[in-house]
Amino acid sequence: MLKSLTIKNFTVFTNTKIEFSPGINIIIGDNSTGKSHLLKLAYTMISTLYLFGRDRIQTIEQLQIKFGDKLNGVFKPDILSNLSHKPLQDSQISIENVSFILKNNEIKADHLPSSYPQIAPLFFPTQEVLSLQPSVFIALYENRYLPIDETYYDLCKALNLPLLKQYSDEIIKPLETELGGKVVLDNNGRFYLDIPQQGKMEISLIAEGLKKIATLVYLIMNGSLLNGCTLFWDETEANLNPRMRVKVAKALAALTKQGIQIILTTHDLFLMKELSLLIDINQIPARFFSLKRQDQDTNIEQGKVLEDLQTIVSLEEELALYDREQSAYYAKKAL
Repeated sequence: MLKSLTIKNFTVFTNTKIEFSPGINIIIGDNSTGKSHLLKLAYTMISTLYLFGRDRIQTIEQLQIKFGDKLNGVFKPDILSNLSHKPLQDSQISIENVSFILKNNEIKADHLPSSYPQIAPLFFPTQEVLSLQPSVFIALYENRYLPIDETYYDLCKALNLPLLKQYSDEIIKPLETELGGKVVLDNNGRFYLDIPQQGKMEISLIAEGLKKIATLVYLIMNGSLLNGCTLFWDETEANLNPRMRVKVAKALAALTKQGIQIILTTHDLFLMKELSLLIDINQIPARFFSLKRQDQDTNIEQGKVLEDLQTIVSLEEELALYDREQSAYYAKKAL
């Protein structure tokens, strides 16, 4: 799990340290404040350390190459130095037991890490991947140049794993009820929704929001979401109506009880409040982060509960809308 992340001179961040909760972490903020960059950078760090342990890398040079390759794959810059906030200055990214420095398009690590994650992290990008046919997409990505970031490839690899013989229905059943059926993968690598008394429906024909739910279900069923995993989810509310957001929020809360760390971004005030309520009721450890641009830099406000944050952009806009509605009402009444 990710405990802390220190960022210096990277994209919109000049000097920032973030302390994460082992439970649910909610990142909010206006557009272009760096929410997705923060999520992707944290994912890149955890992925690199996981690969370090899995591949039993022995030298610091191999570790540097691994991190550089992952950074390139996830962010897709023309050159690595484009990721620096100020191109002529070094960038430094650190987690608990290792630091990387980006200088002149080269990556340097200060030392080999003393420990590493045992479970691969997962990243949910803003677009769904089930309809890409993961096995086909994997082959294309490995053999062709595609202008798509590596989080899609990584998620497809996780979805391509076979199902566990046994898994818990505690989280899956409410989500399958929302889906109206079971998620299945045929021998040709195509996903379907098997609906009782109707048969199998191609995953490409179901609603976008339901595809996100189906992805979550299948990753639980094939064991990719295990104790010790960190799940990153960019714009969690995308294509989900309020009823579905409630279901997803409950599923995420249940996942934390199984030892899974959640780090997500959202613009949606409804989802923030729903998660905040579940966190309070279930006493889930949590952290809230509000990103705000100021003088060409992004500042991060941190709190243990939503009410700790002084800046909640979506709340400010909701209040502004209420004021506009009141002004329009009284203006019309005065005519």
